[in-house]
Amino acid sequence: MKTEDVQRLINILNGDARNAMHSILGFLELVSEGPLNLSQREYVKASRVAVDRHLRGIDDMNVVLGQVRHEKPVVADFAPADLFARLADVIGVVAAAKGLGLFCYIDSGVPALVSADQDRIGHALLRLAEAVVSALDGGQVHLNLRASPSGTDLTLEICLPGRVLPPLLIHALQAEEFEFGASLSGDGGLGLAAARNLAIALGGRVEASTDSETGTRIAVSLPVAASTGTVSVRPNGVEPSPETHRALRILVAEDSEDSFQLFKAFLQGEPHAVARATNGAEAVELATTGTFDLLFMDICMPVMDGYAATRQIRELETGTDRPRMPIVVLSAEDLRAQRRQGALVGCSGHLSKPLRKHELLDAIRAFSRPPLPRVSILSGVDC
Repeated sequence: MKTEDVQRLINILNGDARNAMHSILGFLELVSEGPLNLSQREYVKASRVAVDRHLRGIDDMNVVLGQVRHEKPVVADFAPADLFARLADVIGVVAAAKGLGLFCYIDSGVPALVSADQDRIGHALLRLAEAVVSALDGGQVHLNLRASPSGTDLTLEICLPGRVLPPLLIHALQAEEFEFGASLSGDGGLGLAAARNLAIALGGRVEASTDSETGTRIAVSLPVAASTGTVSVRPNGVEPSPETHRALRILVAEDSEDSFQLFKAFLQGEPHAVARATNGAEAVELATTGTFDLLFMDICMPVMDGYAATRQIRELETGTDRPRMPIVVLSAEDLRAQRRQGALVGCSGHLSKPLRKHELLDAIRAFSRPPLPRVSILSGVDC
């Protein structure tokens, strides 16, 4: 099989898996809103953890296979201390379940703000720490965040006093190319290999050393720049409006019956009216009638994909007196690809599956203000 065919197959399988996890997580969230006893809530929580682990496994596989190497970084300002606090919160849950003592420290030299790709840095650090902690039973874990004297690198240091990691995990952190095998399943090797590959793709470096007396030390250093003044935006690309929102006529272009049913369930009790297009061609036909206020567009659909449909809708809107209808991508496709492709065809926002209920409601509120009249600017671009 050709390399491009393998990559295409991987993309399809990733999308199918994310669509399935989108439905499972969404319906679990709705179940959690109802009356449950303590055991049932624990079952729901365990199910969510299992799904999240599966999604991280998909991300790890993409990283190990090198998919992130050619992606353009999304650079913005963020606070390293905030990122470290979120990391500690997640790792704290894992450490508590494993009976570990977790100690966290931020060096005074860490800048208040830096500029870098926060999402990918956070993913690399989380996968590294999570895989290490998951491999332990008892003992202590020390997470330290440091910065180089010049402030051009952030370093997460994981220290395990008196503990030695299994050789396979150390190998996953040190090897240029990580070998796949049956022993990978459930041992954390894939997560560590993914974290290392992602750190290298970001221009960083990983050090791992172990000694029977002093224990294990792992450090991942990642380059950052000084603050630029560019504030990091919400990851979904749409901002909620503080104004009172109105009822909207919403068109959903979605070929998956499960995903559409979940969409309607998320909006239960909301005043909005929802209609559906099952492919891109139907979406174009319905969108151009002028009877809808907002369109949520899936990407992988039969007849015509979401990007082609969006482009055709924008072309048909040109020269009309109607305001441009907001079109929000809602897809299992990688969020970075959505932003890149969506900008070319005129998308208004981006949401990625799996999707939480509050993310959908925030997106709808962002576009629920009264529409402004379409204005032509002679010296510029039609807005």
